[in-house]
Amino acid sequence: MMMRAAAALVAAFTCSSMVVAAARLVDESDRAAFRAWFVFLADAQFYRTTDDVTDCAALVRHAYREALRAHTPEWVRRARLPLAPAFPDVRHPPAPGPSLWPLFRVARGPHSPYAEFADARTLVRFNTRFVAREAQAARPGDLLYFRQPDQRSPDHLMVFVGRSMFEREADDWIVYHTGPLDAGEAASRATSAVRGEVRKIRLTDLLDHPSPRWRPTRRNPRFVGVFRLAL
Repeated sequence: MMMRAAAALVAAFTCSSMVVAAARLVDESDRAAFRAWFVFLADAQFYRTTDDVTDCAALVRHAYREALRAHTPEWVRRARLPLAPAFPDVRHPPAPGPSLWPLFRVARGPHSPYAEFADARTLVRFNTRFVAREAQAARPGDLLYFRQPDQRSPDHLMVFVGRSMFEREADDWIVYHTGPLDAGEAASRATSAVRGEVRKIRLTDLLDHPSPRWRPTRRNPRFVGVFRLAL
């Protein structure tokens, strides 16, 4: 029954994620610049945190939004990055509104609204396209999406980094935010971070996770699949 439910969920997200984002980057050089910054900024959260990243969706929103900015000396100063990469900037980012920067589609349809905020499910459903249910198909910047229906926040995203600028001995790194931890888990990890934390793991190790519900394989009905940002 769980496998049938997983298949239905994959089918639903495969269909919905074929919506083309109205905000598009104009050429491959802008797409490559965005991807490089997005991956780096998600990865950097493991080494220094920012106040706006409080769960897995916030990690994606942060890396997405900051990847599109002009990375001026003032931006670099405020970002407090562990290192400063020499990536080019996105030359033609989506235009901001008068007071907001609505980057994320939040409904289906050619005239669907955009917003500054999108939760994990909305990010996947309206701002990505389905790639595969094999985690090995992931490219840097892709999202691994899990749905854990027995949890208070059932939708979970991880960002596939690939080769990290911080950890160069492997090419299959993944970074994610746990979301708020319950008090028991926080205590067992000798941390007061009940608000959660950013973790980093290799895909090789995730495939052998001690809890099967976190393994990104076809056999795990809670792994929906790999999704690629439509931008």
